[in-house]
Amino acid sequence: MSNERIYIVEDERIIALDLQRRLERIGYQICGLAASGPEALAGITAQRPDLVLMDIVLQGSMDGIEVALQIRKELHIPVIFLSAYTDTETIERAKEASPLGYILKPFKERELATILEMALFKSVADNRIREKEQLFSAILNSTTDAILVIGAGNEIVFLNPEAERILETTDQNAKTRTFDELVTLSCMESNETVSLTRPDNESKVFRVKNIRLTNRNKRSFIVDMTVNSEISMPLQNDTILVSFKDISRLYEITDTLKYQSSHDTLTGLLNRNELALRLNNTLQKSPEILETASALFIDIDHFRLINDACGAQAGDQLLKETAEKIRSFMGSADYASRSGGDDFVLVHFSARGTDPMENLATIAQGIIERTRMQPFHWNEKTYPVTLSIGIVRLDRSFKNEHDIMVAGTQTVSHTHESGGNRFEFYSLTKTPASSSFSISEWISKIHNALNTNSFKLYYQPIHALDESHAIKAEILLRMIDSDGAIIQPSDFIPIAERYNLMPAVDRWVIRNSLEAIARIQTTSEPLAQAIFSINLSGASLADESIIGYIMDAADYNGVDPANICIEVTETSAILNLTSASRFIYILKERGFTFALDDFGSGFSSFSYLKNLPVDYLKIDGCFIRNMDRDSVDYTMVEAINSMCQVLGLKTIGEFAENDTIIGMLRKIGVDYAQGYGISKPLPLEADKI
Repeated sequence: MSNERIYIVEDERIIALDLQRRLERIGYQICGLAASGPEALAGITAQRPDLVLMDIVLQGSMDGIEVALQIRKELHIPVIFLSAYTDTETIERAKEASPLGYILKPFKERELATILEMALFKSVADNRIREKEQLFSAILNSTTDAILVIGAGNEIVFLNPEAERILETTDQNAKTRTFDELVTLSCMESNETVSLTRPDNESKVFRVKNIRLTNRNKRSFIVDMTVNSEISMPLQNDTILVSFKDISRLYEITDTLKYQSSHDTLTGLLNRNELALRLNNTLQKSPEILETASALFIDIDHFRLINDACGAQAGDQLLKETAEKIRSFMGSADYASRSGGDDFVLVHFSARGTDPMENLATIAQGIIERTRMQPFHWNEKTYPVTLSIGIVRLDRSFKNEHDIMVAGTQTVSHTHESGGNRFEFYSLTKTPASSSFSISEWISKIHNALNTNSFKLYYQPIHALDESHAIKAEILLRMIDSDGAIIQPSDFIPIAERYNLMPAVDRWVIRNSLEAIARIQTTSEPLAQAIFSINLSGASLADESIIGYIMDAADYNGVDPANICIEVTETSAILNLTSASRFIYILKERGFTFALDDFGSGFSSFSYLKNLPVDYLKIDGCFIRNMDRDSVDYTMVEAINSMCQVLGLKTIGEFAENDTIIGMLRKIGVDYAQGYGISKPLPLEADKI
């Protein structure tokens, strides 16, 4: 027998001492005696005995049953009652304390020893069970898996805290309901209902992944489920244990990463890679579906001006607002992308039985009008915004998305060049070069032309309407194809601009133009004294090294800078205002002159001329070509020319196609005229001038 420690609670001192003597004789240690409830609680709390022998009648207001209840609740120390009472009321009250025994007085020593030995053994066993319960409880409470025990009648037997969180109920409340009342399970992919019933070919433990669990509050979770029907519980047949692992957050992260990989983070539209995938998928659709598909390429006119003037934050806001306008015109099958910078693509599927061309025109004009009617507001200022849209009908002639992008890029670029704020349909006759070449092929062609001098220079005379003015001519660029065909700049310049090839093209033009001018100046032809205009792209305006290149080329060929006029478009100059201003000031100091091309097609603001000290202003052909038939155009040309006279600028009227227009320009007082009414472009070769 081990030396278990026993605490005696007995109101009679003599009886307590006798009991102590007897217990010590059979090997037990007595760690304390108490006659009242408070005294007993204090001693037991301090001593922590293995067992308490408790009389029911004690000194004071508390009886032994009350003390035993408190011991059970707070200390979990087993109690055996010693009492002479056998009435039903006392026995029933004693049961509430869950004693390990009830010994009637008087008792025999052997009887006491046997009961104590059995009680202590049971106490040890109970403690072990209690420890396991505490361990299991800690595991159930701390696990991240939701665990449910479901009875044979589908009733809830047990929920752990994680299960309470997911089901949004408590263990106590759940026990009044069945599993089906609290939970609906369905397959994520098929949306079919998932049952807890074991499939015939499955073991008693089976797992199902990616289940949608919906609780009675209609809140859904994504879970992996394990069902175990091997467990058994007292008085519970066919009990099953179900565990759910909540993987909703994992799904959210996966969905977020998937979304971020396919969408533009700023606008929420598809990104360039996803657009390419979907365009290629669209090309694989049946002919009936493909014939309804079209791509609208949408660019913001003069976006860079707002972005540079107001900052990147304003530019981002303008992009988001434009994306929202595009969204508002999307059908259920349509998709839209921000393909880069201020470039957007809307792929639209027209309804069967409708006129696709009319439908596309309505959408494009609707987007343009909504944008025009809703200007951009930033820092209490209002900025008008316009769009250029190129529309490409999709068909089997496009091999892949690259071909579509080439067609769309060239079409929207042509729309930009025509003044913007409008839409235009892709046409093979309008952009023949794009019909059979991919972007990579075009890039290769441009590189080849640079390396093999397959570009060719032309010039177009600029006629002085006042004989006192100097002779002028504009140098123009053409590409010679492998079959000898002449390719117009409108076919290859948009690709060169988009893929940053214009600086190299500009340098080729500068170098070869100055060599040609030097040869011409050795002849006796009138053109030997001409001022030649050389066009420069916006990309070169931002390239500081081009300044030295131009000056070195002029010095090397012995060409007087006074015979060179650099032409830049109004739009490119204003979009690169700071670098353009510096560029012009530096070269003007060396004697070069400057012309602002296409005035009227872009921002048309004379205020910018304060920072752009040009010598010539070329009035855009959109006003000139119809001025003999449109009084508004005539008035516009007259107003622009009058303002230029005040500013001391010479004017050039582009697209002077007939004698009537030339006469009108002379009458208004425009200084120069240029166009087919004067001369078509001619090869810039000394022996052919």
